[in-house]
Amino acid sequence: MKPKPKVVAAGYMPLDVVSAEDGLLSRNAGGTAANVAAILAFLGWRSVLAGQSGSDYAGNELVADLAAAGVVTDQVHQRADMLTPRLVHEVLAGGHYFVYTCPTCHVRFPRSRPLTIEQAHICIAAHPSATVFFFDRANPATLTLAEHYRKHGSIVAYEPAGDGNTELQRRAIRLAHVVKRSDERVLVGPRGRTSRPVDDHLRIVTLGAQGLELHRGDRCMAKLPAFPTVVADPGGAGDWTTAGFLHEAARTGELSSGGALEDALVFGQALAALSCSVVGARSLMRLTRRTIVRRANGVRAEGSLNREMRLPAQPPLDAPDDACPTCLMPLGVS
Repeated sequence: MKPKPKVVAAGYMPLDVVSAEDGLLSRNAGGTAANVAAILAFLGWRSVLAGQSGSDYAGNELVADLAAAGVVTDQVHQRADMLTPRLVHEVLAGGHYFVYTCPTCHVRFPRSRPLTIEQAHICIAAHPSATVFFFDRANPATLTLAEHYRKHGSIVAYEPAGDGNTELQRRAIRLAHVVKRSDERVLVGPRGRTSRPVDDHLRIVTLGAQGLELHRGDRCMAKLPAFPTVVADPGGAGDWTTAGFLHEAARTGELSSGGALEDALVFGQALAALSCSVVGARSLMRLTRRTIVRRANGVRAEGSLNREMRLPAQPPLDAPDDACPTCLMPLGVS
């Protein structure tokens, strides 16, 4: 029996609070790094997430949610001297909105803190090898991890979540075998210049409802339209695209080539179409993996999704008496 492919992911990992017009829906570990780790675990990978969180109600809920999703959480460092970052997602008829202040207790949410270099070395000692290393923030610790995993034969995938330091960004791009970005995000190099494509790496440029493009170096290999779908919430669709692509293209430890890369991206796009039809970035995970893969293959065969996915009901959310019922911030914190 073949061993499971393994991903180590590092980067942004707040507690996502999802609300819609009919009220609070869910609290889950969120952010691109956490979502990709959780989705790959759902697809059958051994998945490890590295990052920092608070040792508070929100941090405990974040770690419990990751563990329930099958993610190994031994590299999520819960610190007593910090509060867990949070992000409210308001899913309304007019779109998906990010809110950085709690609508209930009106506290401004804590900011994310990057992994430290010491914690990166702890991760390397505990998990010296991986099929894929994925990161979405360029900082000294994630670059330490990228350098280690690339040197030891892992596929390195980078999805920039912000502009950040241009020198760190340049190093991240050079280390990555795969870079995925929105067409709205320009990858920068030294002194603010646009980064020159690396000859042997892949670039996935997402174009929203228009689909995406696959580039190798400075050459466009393919343009793939998005699947028409029912849009209840586009939040998280890009993370399903990333995870679906890595699942199909990288699980052998080597990147696929040619048409197989396109097929992997199409699988990711089919997962994204399914995700758009439900509210919440990882709500599809309330169904079985077999169901989701079967439905994704159906989207590929039919060329579209014309109805929402039906999900099982969730139990109502609760909160401790001394915490905000929405964001779990301890009462009295300002």
